[in-house]
Amino acid sequence: LPATSLSYKFNFIKMAMALSSAATVRAFSQVVAAKQTVVSKARAVVTKAGSEELYVETGASTYSGNYDEALWPNWADNKTDEEITKSAEVELMHGRWAMLGCAGAWGAEVGTGINWFQAGAVCTPEDCTGIVFPGQVIPLAPEGSGFPQFYNVLAGTVILMGLSEAYRTGLTAPAFPELEVGDLHPGGEHFDPLNLAESPSFDFDRMKIAELKHARLAMLSWLGYMSQAVATNCDNPFGIGSETWPSYIEGAKGPYANWQDHVADPFVENVWKYTGLFQ
Repeated sequence: LPATSLSYKFNFIKMAMALSSAATVRAFSQVVAAKQTVVSKARAVVTKAGSEELYVETGASTYSGNYDEALWPNWADNKTDEEITKSAEVELMHGRWAMLGCAGAWGAEVGTGINWFQAGAVCTPEDCTGIVFPGQVIPLAPEGSGFPQFYNVLAGTVILMGLSEAYRTGLTAPAFPELEVGDLHPGGEHFDPLNLAESPSFDFDRMKIAELKHARLAMLSWLGYMSQAVATNCDNPFGIGSETWPSYIEGAKGPYANWQDHVADPFVENVWKYTGLFQ
């Protein structure tokens, strides 16, 4: 065959191989992209917002996508994207509960005089009529009526919390059409009725970082609440070998009462008094 013919055939074969390779690469890329889309969708709640210019502390926030530095160095090693996303979600949810818990414990003790670790004694199967709320003027039920009843309160709590968890986890369809399972910042008319997230004077990214910092602080604070209950009320500051626990000690002091004592006499009423150090 003439050299030109061989050259044409050779070039045609190379072109066909190139096209075939390109098609293969494209198909493989589409498969990988599809998988990444699933991962990205699961991870979107963590990475979709946030600016590290707002996070001045050491490391990085979980909104940055820089998971090697978030929380503590290399904490994301050997974790899948789903595990990383789940950890970030759990941290924020625990932090939100801690913020509610700290505020609730303080508000209840200030408003009713009942500390958080003895609040359960107010509503028992034997008597649940002692429930009061800070600033309450009208009782929940007429005196002597026997209401509220323990099992009614229990059933209502289980139903409300069960529905909340079912909506959150996707066990049932979202309560509102704009909500998406796994989105911890849903916004919309039901969770952001003032539309603050879209307001030019409201920095949504900054507020998310601020919430995360407050959440972490609240979790540490709640650890302090629990430590205070044991350290200032039990036989020893660590509760080891204690005959009873704060919930069963009449007159046990809550965090607000301890704070008042500390403010009144800071050099005596402090942690060293209860640990026995430097006394």
